[in-house]
Amino acid sequence: MSTLDRFFIGREGAPTRQHRLGGIALFALVFVTHLPPDVVGPLSYPFGLRLWTIAGLGLGGGAIGALRGDGVFGALPLGVGPVLGFFTALGAAELTTPSMGLWQGVATGLVAGGLLASLGFALGFGGCYAVARVLSSV
Repeated sequence: MSTLDRFFIGREGAPTRQHRLGGIALFALVFVTHLPPDVVGPLSYPFGLRLWTIAGLGLGGGAIGALRGDGVFGALPLGVGPVLGFFTALGAAELTTPSMGLWQGVATGLVAGGLLASLGFALGFGGCYAVARVLSSV
């Protein structure tokens, strides 16, 4: 299998199902913690997670997909899930000014999450590839 195939599709038997389930769980967790307290009560985190934490979860999810040998398409759910949950909660509860609707929140979350997860995957894949090249030359 070529390096380009491994980058996009991943190796055979890659844990894509675990990445999908992890992305769904992270989406649900971030979504619920970002809803207003009058909707979810004590589950709401005061003013939510910091934006850099959400960005780190998006990058980290993509990088984990690279480290586990999955392709970029299999690793996207793990990185997109928390970012999508954040922006969907903002749009659903209209917590931004000017008001962002639900569909704008979903669209923003998909685009931002896809970019962050892809960047994280590329960094993780490049790191794994560089380490493999160095170790094979020793």
